[in-house]
Parts: sequence; structure tokens; C-alpha cells
Amino acid sequence: MKHRLIIPIALAAAVAAASTVAVAGTAASGTGKILDLAGTVTEFHVAFDAKPAGQSAGDIGYETGTLSTHGKHIGRFQGVCTQLPQGSSQCSFTLGLPDGQILIQAAYGPGFNTGAVAQEAIVGGTGAYAGIRGQGRDRELSNTKLAFHLELSQ
Repeated sequence: MKHRLIIPIALAAAVAAASTVAVAGTAASGTGKILDLAGTVTEFHVAFDAKPAGQSAGDIGYETGTLSTHGKHIGRFQGVCTQLPQGSSQCSFTLGLPDGQILIQAAYGPGFNTGAVAQEAIVGGTGAYAGIRGQGRDRELSNTKLAFHLELSQ
């Protein structure tokens, strides 16, 4: 996703007027569930700007936002990204939902996610999502809107 590739530039808030996205399945106990969520970035900040000033390896940024489905607020997300050499970044995101959390890990940049759809690893969860695995195929709809498409398995 563009805003994660270039931490300081593209997030004027990575998901700002939650668009409606359907939930095709609910989480946890079982396999092959799909969870589609809309995200609205509410804050993006470069917390540490490593030398040289501006976008460079070592910069650390974070983003926070809300999650919704069918226009209804159901949770929030937060993530931290570290800028790496060659325009890459390594990120960790947590989605906080009413019945638990889902943890996502991903890399962005050349050789990783560079297109409109980012493939991200779902590496675990808590509560109803304990033991969950899978992948996200997430899209940046604009600088302020995200669509999370989570393919969950247990």
C-alpha cells in the first residue's frame, strides 16, 4: 500500500470516511472465514525521523483508525512501520474487534507489496481469534480509506 511504502508522505489519515464493506463471514471458530472491513485512518505520525531528515531508513511512523462494516463502527486499528533501505518498510498492525484482536505483519516496497492490493500475513489473534492464521488482501482506496479483506483459517 502506498502510504506504508512511503511512511511520511501519503497518510493524510489512511482511511477517512468509512466506506461500507460487507462481512461475508464472522471470525473465529472454524476455517475458511472471510472478514471484510472498512478502515478510516484517524491519525498518522512520523514518531522518529532518522538522519538524514525526511524519508530515510530508520524512520518510524504509526497510524491509527476506526473499523466499520455496513456503515457501523465496530472497532479500531493501529500499526507501526519502520522505514528500511531501498524504499521498503516493515509493519505490524492490530485490528481491535468486539470479540478479540487480529495481528497482521507485512513488508512493503520493491520485492514485497508494491501494487494496489497488499498481501499481508495474519499471524495470530486473541479472544474469538485465538489461533487464527491467514492472509489479508487489503486495498488502499484513497489516502484516507482502506478496505481490509481478511481470509481467516484456524
